[in-house]
Amino acid sequence: MRPEAKPPTTASRFLAALKQLSPHRRYALAVSGGRDSMALVALAAACLKKANAPDFHVVSVDHGLRKDARREVRFVADTCKQLGLQHKILRNTASLGDSGIQQSARDLRYRLMANWCQAQKIPALIVAHHRHDQAETVLMRLARGSGIDGLSGMAAVQSLETEAGPLEIIRPFLDTDPALLARIVARAKLSWIDDPSNEDVQFERVRLRKAADMLSELGLTPAALSRAAAAMRETRDHLEAQATTWLTAHAGYHFCGFYRLDKTAFMDQSMVLQVRILRHIMSRMGPVRFAPAEHSVGYLVAAIAAQPHGAQTLGGCIVRWRSGDVMVGREAAAVTAQARMPLSGKPVIWDRRFSIKIASGKKVKSGLFAASLGAAGLRQIKQAGVQLPKGVPTCYLYVLPAIFDAHGVRDCPILSPQNRVKMTPWQPKRPYLRDMQAMAGW
Repeated sequence: MRPEAKPPTTASRFLAALKQLSPHRRYALAVSGGRDSMALVALAAACLKKANAPDFHVVSVDHGLRKDARREVRFVADTCKQLGLQHKILRNTASLGDSGIQQSARDLRYRLMANWCQAQKIPALIVAHHRHDQAETVLMRLARGSGIDGLSGMAAVQSLETEAGPLEIIRPFLDTDPALLARIVARAKLSWIDDPSNEDVQFERVRLRKAADMLSELGLTPAALSRAAAAMRETRDHLEAQATTWLTAHAGYHFCGFYRLDKTAFMDQSMVLQVRILRHIMSRMGPVRFAPAEHSVGYLVAAIAAQPHGAQTLGGCIVRWRSGDVMVGREAAAVTAQARMPLSGKPVIWDRRFSIKIASGKKVKSGLFAASLGAAGLRQIKQAGVQLPKGVPTCYLYVLPAIFDAHGVRDCPILSPQNRVKMTPWQPKRPYLRDMQAMAGW
């Protein structure tokens, strides 16, 4: 276990923590107006007096869920103005639906902030998650039967994947008692706002919070749960290193949009490592950020071991295996609804898998759109004389992006390269980057 660092409760310690976690010249601070996030405001303001301190830009999101939200973000803006900090309000105009409000609001919040940070060329967003938040996260994942990754809790540094580009999420308070954050706010003589949803027991986090005293009597204190998460992270990091070494030697990305593994080498690994390898790849190839549950992937690994060849769908992916290969690609039924995408000459991200760009100077015919090639499209390009790559299962060709008009498929640039339309994998070719650690942490 690593020795505990002093909590970042002063400007000097705060800057030292940021330098250790991920040094940058510019940061965004996610501030809702609650007491924890106002500690970020207090520390950032104190840092203004330090020589060579980075630039801090406070950003607040108005989800449009409560009538008081506009007043709350205005409160943060006014406080920042008084302290000399830059502030930006991001407002939501879309409906969040009627179910899963907290998760939807959280996803929206990060999406808006990530897009704004990218536009401002700010590489990192600092959030105020603390030790009790970490403990609640571990308990929630324990209740869901999570494995090593889930029980590792939130990461102090997490790479968030967005269509605008990568964004780092930094949590300098992750092992800090929230009582210390309250002292920071009191010392700075700042006010804060209590969110009424923090008392609403329909939310799982609130129920866990209200049970905290009882759990502590049983030894499940925030400090103990945080230590357990840290131990899990060390185990996970060890497995990460093994998976990275194996994937570098035995796996590769095929230009037709799927990953191919050496089956013999794959079967020689422990099931723990096999599951980790497949979950990494599936989290890249599937329609969402999150990999399927470990026990589900375990059943898949058992099927691969028991049958010389076969196929299964899981997590929006189709996994096929034969004598020498295990292949993982997108399942046709999981291609996102947005995948039928009009082309206007601007670069677009298609189905979280490919970047599509019209070559500069080329005129774009109206009515063109990108969509999955599909069975009918594959027949058309074969009839047009396009040679298909040998050994590639048809299911992976069906989900390649193709260019269509009202009369049908016009082209599939990946199978018939030309200089008018460029299609390149949007996901990194290596599915085992460290940003997959704690991928569900927000």
